[in-house]
Amino acid sequence: MKKSDLLESLEKKFDYLPKREVERTLEKILSFLTSALVKGSRIELRGFGSFSNKLRKARHGRNPQTGEIIKIKEKSSVHFIPSKKLRRVINEE
Repeated sequence: MKKSDLLESLEKKFDYLPKREVERTLEKILSFLTSALVKGSRIELRGFGSFSNKLRKARHGRNPQTGEIIKIKEKSSVHFIPSKKLRRVINEE
């Protein structure tokens, strides 16, 4: 599902709200989640799962075209752990 598909679903579900308001609300929610992850916070959505930052340490890699050894800097990535409820629902179908 893409963001536009999610937006369409929300617009249909909340048909009493203007489309622009639904879009603005979705943008605010995504912005809040993004800023919380940037600050290093853990986000837990009960019944869905939790998002957190994982630090990937610096390491040596290899350029696949030349075979040259390169240094890869450390970086953060987002880690998602689904809730038990979500796993149960997914595995039922």
